[in-house]
Amino acid sequence: MVFRKNIQEFLKNTEIAVIGASSNSKKFGNIVLKKLHNTGYCVFPVNPKETEILGISCYKSIADLPDTVKTAVFITQPEITEQIMKDICSMKIIKAIWFQPGSENKNAIEISIKNVKNVIYHECIMMHLKPLSFPHNTHKFINVIFGKYPK
Repeated sequence: MVFRKNIQEFLKNTEIAVIGASSNSKKFGNIVLKKLHNTGYCVFPVNPKETEILGISCYKSIADLPDTVKTAVFITQPEITEQIMKDICSMKIIKAIWFQPGSENKNAIEISIKNVKNVIYHECIMMHLKPLSFPHNTHKFINVIFGKYPK
């Protein structure tokens, strides 16, 4: 279960790796990267097929990230997420993980809970980044009304 305090702790980090960042403006990997960047976070796009996204240098893998980056958002296919989580656990650098809905699977979640301090899953980061905009503000409102918003 994810609690609001976990989300608040995650969002206190100023440097966030966006694993699965995309140069395609219609893909969620681009939308999240852009929102984090425009909200004031120092973002580190990770995608082995890109050299630059939104004018920001892209990293080929998590192993290439600066040691100061302790936080990561996953926007990848579940099998890719699981493999990268194994790499993260062996490196022991990343301390907070956010699995965007659809990026996680049971194994990735279990691996991360055993090895990472703060793990968020089944939650969309866009519902927690201010200012909220449509459709995420509506989604948040519905979750609050039906008691599905983290407490």
